Amino acid sequence: MNHVTQEEIVMAYYGERFAHLDDCEECRTELARIAAVLDRVDAPEVPEPDADYESRVWQRLEWRLRGEKKRERRREWIRWGAVAAVVALAFVAGLFWQRENRAVAPQSVSKPAQSPNQIVSQQQNQQRQRDRILLVVINEHFDDSERILVELSNLKPEEGLDIGPERARAEGLLASNRLYRRSAEDRGEENVATLLDDLEPVLMQIAHAPSQVSANELRAIQKRVEAKGLVLKLRVVRANVRGKTAASYQQPNV
Repeated sequence: MNHVTQEEIVMAYYGERFAHLDDCEECRTELARIAAVLDRVDAPEVPEPDADYESRVWQRLEWRLRGEKKRERRREWIRWGAVAAVVALAFVAGLFWQRENRAVAPQSVSKPAQSPNQIVSQQQNQQRQRDRILLVVINEHFDDSERILVELSNLKPEEGLDIGPERARAEGLLASNRLYRRSAEDRGEENVATLLDDLEPVLMQIAHAPSQVSANELRAIQKRVEAKGLVLKLRVVRANVRGKTAASYQQPNV
């Protein structure tokens, strides 16, 4: 079964129809998570779009994405809500700009038609911006996953150990992990997709564990994390993603 992508889930919230959502409980659950956050977001007054509207929207998003890294880490549901809102705003802003541009075009002063090369360049710039947002969000996902794995790896195995908080966080990350993996595959990010694929069964094992684990159950989780070398892989790929994201900021728009 081919699940809907994260972008399509955001579009579904804003009225797009996807038949897959009627049959897939996993995607409906993710849609409900995003909808619960966006329902609490007040719609700002949007000025009439002008020639540099898209670039100004991205500048605001870029500032927010960079600022998120400097803030104190909050609880999991708050972090997911912020990430979902940023991703949704990015795509909705693009859709709104295109729709409004078409609406005001008949009343606007006529402008020279864009050449095919200009149209292609504009599309490439927009795709780079979407890919940049995806990498930032996935890097936050890797950071959250690494924290859980390190916390569990450092625990001393003993009977009746409470891992309820870690289990709840892993459950939330598991649903996101599947969506991010499909998005990474679609964009040709093979290293990122491979790591997400390796991470998924471990998150599943933690999410399906009892709140109070036995010493043997905790050892099984720790051995699986160690055998896959996940903590080291997460740190290496996170560093690569940060470098790629930084390079994309420096790449001029054409």
